[in-house]
Amino acid sequence: MSYRIDIESLRRYQADGVTSKAMTEAERRRFEQAVEEALSARASAGGPGEIDDTTERVFIVEEGDSLWEIAEELHLDFDEFLALNERDDISDPAEIDPGDVVFVPHTSPEEAAQSPRDAQGVPIGEDDFIDGLRERGNDLEYADDPAAVDYDAEIDAISQDIERYLAALPADERQAALQRIYDHDWVDAGPAQMAIEQAAQNSGLALQPSSHTGPEAEAEAREIIAEAREHSDPQEALDVLEERYEDASSAVRAALDRSSDTREIAAEAGAGIIADARAEDDPADALRTYEAGRADAPERVQNALDRSSDAQAIIDDAAAWAAEPLDGELEGTDTPQRRTLETIERLDALTEGLGAELASEVVDALVDEIEVANQGDLQDYGGAMAGPNGTAMLMEILDRIAGTEAGDRAVNRLAEQLPVDMNTVRNEMNEAVSSGEAIPSLALAIASLEGVEGFRDEVFSAVEHFRDGTIAEQADDYHEHLDELSFLILNGGAAMTEEQLEAAIDDYIASNPDWEAEFQALQEQLADSGAGLLEQIEQLQALPDGVRADHQARIDALLDDPNAQLAVSTALQERPELVKGESGDALIETFNELGITGDHPLAVSLAGAYLRENVILPAGDIDPSDAQSLEEARTRLDETLRNNPGLAELLGTTADELDELADAFEPLIPEFTDDFDPQRYGIDVARNLNNTLDKTNEIFRDSPYNRAFRASALSIVGSGLANAIDAYGDDPSLRSALQVSIETARVGVDGAQLVDALLTGGEGSRVTPGLKLGGKFVHLFGAGLAGVDALVRLNEGDVVGAGLNAAVAGGVGYAVFGSSSLAGPVGFGIATLATLVQFGRDAYLNAQHNSRFETQATADFLAHAGFSEEAAQVLIDQSGGGHSAVPLLIRYGELHGLSPEQTVEWINAIAEGENGTTMLAALRDNLHNTLDEFDGDIMQFDTHADGFELASPSLGESRSGSLTPRSQFELDAILPQLDIESPQEYA
Repeated sequence: MSYRIDIESLRRYQADGVTSKAMTEAERRRFEQAVEEALSARASAGGPGEIDDTTERVFIVEEGDSLWEIAEELHLDFDEFLALNERDDISDPAEIDPGDVVFVPHTSPEEAAQSPRDAQGVPIGEDDFIDGLRERGNDLEYADDPAAVDYDAEIDAISQDIERYLAALPADERQAALQRIYDHDWVDAGPAQMAIEQAAQNSGLALQPSSHTGPEAEAEAREIIAEAREHSDPQEALDVLEERYEDASSAVRAALDRSSDTREIAAEAGAGIIADARAEDDPADALRTYEAGRADAPERVQNALDRSSDAQAIIDDAAAWAAEPLDGELEGTDTPQRRTLETIERLDALTEGLGAELASEVVDALVDEIEVANQGDLQDYGGAMAGPNGTAMLMEILDRIAGTEAGDRAVNRLAEQLPVDMNTVRNEMNEAVSSGEAIPSLALAIASLEGVEGFRDEVFSAVEHFRDGTIAEQADDYHEHLDELSFLILNGGAAMTEEQLEAAIDDYIASNPDWEAEFQALQEQLADSGAGLLEQIEQLQALPDGVRADHQARIDALLDDPNAQLAVSTALQERPELVKGESGDALIETFNELGITGDHPLAVSLAGAYLRENVILPAGDIDPSDAQSLEEARTRLDETLRNNPGLAELLGTTADELDELADAFEPLIPEFTDDFDPQRYGIDVARNLNNTLDKTNEIFRDSPYNRAFRASALSIVGSGLANAIDAYGDDPSLRSALQVSIETARVGVDGAQLVDALLTGGEGSRVTPGLKLGGKFVHLFGAGLAGVDALVRLNEGDVVGAGLNAAVAGGVGYAVFGSSSLAGPVGFGIATLATLVQFGRDAYLNAQHNSRFETQATADFLAHAGFSEEAAQVLIDQSGGGHSAVPLLIRYGELHGLSPEQTVEWINAIAEGENGTTMLAALRDNLHNTLDEFDGDIMQFDTHADGFELASPSLGESRSGSLTPRSQFELDAILPQLDIESPQEYA
């Protein structure tokens, strides 16, 4: 069918006649030229050379169109249509081509009313007539110069056309027709709706209330409401409504949700809950009865109760009862403090055990009562006053309702008008903050006021003391506990395969029976403290702008400390609730405000945890044979990636690029079909995975986030494949096809290995039913970030940091395939420590003691790499800077083309030779000098060094270990002096 464009050739109208999309510049130029040529042809034939937008529209012909078909589709008078297109370029009405411009008259009300009827007896031209009304209303609502528009006259003109349409219908059809028109959606076309209402009044027709979801939906919704109204019992009426609601379409549900009749039915059903609460003599019992009834009620009734003035009266009565002690003049030994304490005690009795929302409404209502008391009899005494006991109790009450809208409002109002005992506020605040709990809401509200600079400083100092005291001590304990194992992994691990490293770690832990329990306890402590510090920072960041601006530097500095970063990183790993959904979005907003974005370690940790919890782990539930599973997966992706400028800022990209990434991710989730073909699915997802990875490369090519999104993409694909294989059997040909498609999908070695492990299982067994990849990807993700971060640091010239992080990547990578339940947490602990060392490496290394790991434990660990006892005993010795020679020896072997296993074999051969351990020790000592000069960065050791290279070292210097070989060339020259054969023999 032909389609309409606006007369300026700027936009193309969609089927509803109002919404439109912009044309490309090329389309615009093409259509402008086509319109000009059509007008010129019409003028040459004696017609007008300009468009009259009040009487005609512009349409573009599509394949298969003819003037007769266009007239029929748009319900036009053919002669009028033909007259409007008398042109030199259309000599025959049958000869029009795709892309031609035609001028179309507006459908008259009479033509629309007298058009053929559809199956329901409605004129088929009515939709076109309604589109015209909507367009005219839209033009009025968004007029370029509203002051130049006579809205009364324009609305009256639309109303007259509606009346003409009605007049052209049989009299007994007019009421239904007007209601149908009215039931349409008139959003963005409000003047048209006003014209409909005016036409109804002029025609003497009554319109029923409408939610404007469309005539079919509105009619069905009215039938459902009428059926429910047939039941006099409110609960039965509600049951009918809810039962029919569940079976209704989304449009009918929308109509019911918007209907005032629906709200009335819900309110009538909730009246019994209010009556039960009213029957209670005790205000606290009334609140609890009301809350219990509301909790058991359907959501529709809960919403009705929230709007109910009778329900509000229950809350107001409870607040008035709590405020009774404040009434009347003071007598005898009465004091404002005693009366205020009794009011607070009553408030405590009212709110204890109540949900935060209802409790907050009670407190908020009580503030009104306190204001009345302060302006009445207590005014002469300074108003209501809370002493130490009252202040402590009040702070506990207010913390119950913190975070609710009414609660936060009430806290701020009380802080302004209710004198409290500040020593109690200080004590409670310091105790809470030092324990890692939230800053008490009353303390925070007071700190937000003007003229309290001293107390505000105390709040900040309390948080800083928590960081510098509690967290610092916990971090020291954590460092100390992981210190030895970290050293062993970062150094001995360089010579090991994944399996060897896992076995070495397992043996280390087994030889220290309490190590695992202590590690988990220390990690829990750090996670709790990190979560507490994050909450405190979010609270400080939420201070009023004017207050926060003066202290922003102190807030920023709270996360500049490596110990705080360790605690927060641990919390992000161990506390998924911090990063899921809205909580994650709020935390991202805070990080952005603090400038923690891009490749900052905490930004990387937060982005990784956010993707892990909102994309990677939920991907484990994707099942191609389950429509709901697929829909939920798309929803999660949209909520996480699309229209998320906060995440884009955290990642250092743009919201548009993140939207593009979401567009690339969505095809990884297949469309549901009853005849699901797993082999076809495998081929499709491999192709789509390629596109997705190309897009992530384009956006995050040199960023640590590239690997994160790769892990996300692969997890979606892997989960789908796992469920596909589970559902349809372990078909060898299918497995082979999937294996090839994934391995060619540019996912890297680790991705291919993971899919291989997924598809073949242990020792060739089929995939176990219900396998989910989510947990595996936590470890892959951690290792991937460390590895890519190393590449980034190398590109930036930070080879020391790169070497450390590359070792960390090896230290975590084994957790992907390892069977040890502790492998993942240990790996993450080491990765976190090493990453944060990047921000304070010099201080960390200066604190090393060069002999602290020269122990049998180190020798035992090295034995797992295949080192002999003799070689291991020599290699446990460290340099003056605390470095092990093992990584540099592995690097030297690599430069000769040796694998780590071959290098270990060469080193063992040295130790076994005549004076072998002595010569190996001399080699080690020479390499220690190199390590200290390179500050431990083995990547500075290459085939050749810049400048002069020592080609003929002396025997004495070589064997005394006093040389500093800076390259493979120099070390090659030293080996003969030590009677050590070249490693080349072992390649």
